[in-house]
Amino acid sequence: MRIGVLGAGAIGGLIAAKLVQAGKEVLVHAKGEHGALLAISGLGITGKWDFRIDGSSWLVTLEDAGLHPELEGCCDFAIITCKAKDTTRLAEVARFICTGPVLSLQNGLGNVEILQEILGPHRVAGGVTTNAVFRPKAGEINWVAKGELLIGGRCSGDFVKILSCLDAEEVTDLDAILWQKLLLNVAINPIAAICGVTNGALLSEEMFNQSEATMLEAASVARMEGVSIPSNEELVDRLRSVLESTSENLCSMLQDVKEGRETEIDMMCGEVVRRGERSGVSTPLNAMLTSQIKALR
Repeated sequence: MRIGVLGAGAIGGLIAAKLVQAGKEVLVHAKGEHGALLAISGLGITGKWDFRIDGSSWLVTLEDAGLHPELEGCCDFAIITCKAKDTTRLAEVARFICTGPVLSLQNGLGNVEILQEILGPHRVAGGVTTNAVFRPKAGEINWVAKGELLIGGRCSGDFVKILSCLDAEEVTDLDAILWQKLLLNVAINPIAAICGVTNGALLSEEMFNQSEATMLEAASVARMEGVSIPSNEELVDRLRSVLESTSENLCSMLQDVKEGRETEIDMMCGEVVRRGERSGVSTPLNAMLTSQIKALR
């Protein structure tokens, strides 16, 4: 059995490395200098796990080089961990190399729907993780804090078994876990990115109040859509807990801003605004953060 990890940045690198350690045959699809180093010298992991994967331990395909025809149907499963802007492109990669189910393990809303449209609903599962991982430089990742890995939807049982190396758990309500992760994302990512701070800095009273208000505004949209999410008190407690456990982490949006890359703000706060307009819920905080992040590029 071969598993493809497509869009292997920080989270994808951790997943691929854990699968290799568990004895799985792994294909990693990546791009740029990071992808080249994964192929040549492998991946160094620090933080919660001090480990190195040798470049010969997995098969690496590079986005810039394209896919050799012999790779068609070479994977039994695929896990997509890319940024939202690359979902459609990597869904096509998955359709070419993978014969079985595909898991979206990404930030934001809408990725599962894109995969379902391209691959068919029967082949798609969705998941979220609160593992805090960042990439200090090409060829290296830092696993700052261990978190949950929750998977739901069709084929979820297969991926829970595959990702038992990261203590994956199966859930019955996929929409609920996707929204709950989104609520954390809108509360943490844009504010940390604008202020240029680690997650832990958001625990200061002024920043935490801003994060809380942004999250609860988004929660109103989720409830209007009929999504089952915890009470406001529980959401605030979880936000504080995540900030404490990932206090040293540089969130993905801050990393993108620092590197001048396109962010996922449209699939986070922007998606809250879009759905709020559809549901008749005012979302001024999420709209403001969307505009501010876009102004940084």
